[in-house]
Amino acid sequence: MMEKREIEKIIIEELPRLLAQSPAFRHQLIGIMAEVFVRKDELKQVLDAIKLLREDFNKRFEEHSNRLEGMSLRLEEHSKRLEEMSLRLEEHSKRLEELSFRLEEHSKRLEEMSLRLEEHSKRLEEMSLRLEEHSNRLEEHSNYIAQLIKRQEEHSERINELMKRQDQGTKRLESAIGGLGARWGIMSEDSFREGLKGILKELGLKVERYIDYDTEGTVFGRPEQIELDIVIKDSITLLAEIKSSISREEIYAFQKKVEFYERKKGIKVTRKAIISPFVDPRARPIAERLNIEVYTSGYDVRI
Repeated sequence: MMEKREIEKIIIEELPRLLAQSPAFRHQLIGIMAEVFVRKDELKQVLDAIKLLREDFNKRFEEHSNRLEGMSLRLEEHSKRLEEMSLRLEEHSKRLEELSFRLEEHSKRLEEMSLRLEEHSKRLEEMSLRLEEHSNRLEEHSNYIAQLIKRQEEHSERINELMKRQDQGTKRLESAIGGLGARWGIMSEDSFREGLKGILKELGLKVERYIDYDTEGTVFGRPEQIELDIVIKDSITLLAEIKSSISREEIYAFQKKVEFYERKKGIKVTRKAIISPFVDPRARPIAERLNIEVYTSGYDVRI
């Protein structure tokens, strides 16, 4: 019986001759090898699929890199491992071409590589799920930040409103102090009136001065000059008396001034008001009975 080495020697010596002289033998041998070993085009398909998988992963990695900075180092390391894997696959491809006689051993390596690729696909799937989870968490954080911004804006609006109210309160106090000054002779009545008119103008109200002469003495019982303030906003008119303080007698005098104005203008006054920081408590019931509105600050006037 022939030994294994002798058989191998005969095959090595006779195989090239048979391949060259016998087309039938050559085709049969190629068919046997095609059934047993992986063809070059099939291997290229595997490599192309791996390449497409790598490109798809890189694209997804780039889309999520900006949102997941905490994961960037691990993903970069993973990308490097993929690149190393690709280089190793290319190296194996070259070795397959150069070492065709070791196809069986290389097939085992390919099988091992397939298992590693399957494991890699599972890891990619796990990574995708983790990325999706992080995306959801980022969205929740974004919503929470938006709520905080909205609450901050609301607080800012409240602070602005409080500052506005504080400013109005300061001006109310200044108006009241001015009323005291005019009441006790520290400042003139005209100066107080001008200050209060300034507040009304800040509120978008127009203030005009009405001056006429009562020759018949219907208001004060003697001929006297009659002065009233007319507060206007759009088409609404309010006949007013602006003074540092108002007594009971001045309420009656104001009503007579209104009646004098109605006779002169031939109209009916629908709204009339007293604007003064100091109103005699006994004067308020009289004003209410005469349908006279009473405001202690220019900021309270509503038209």
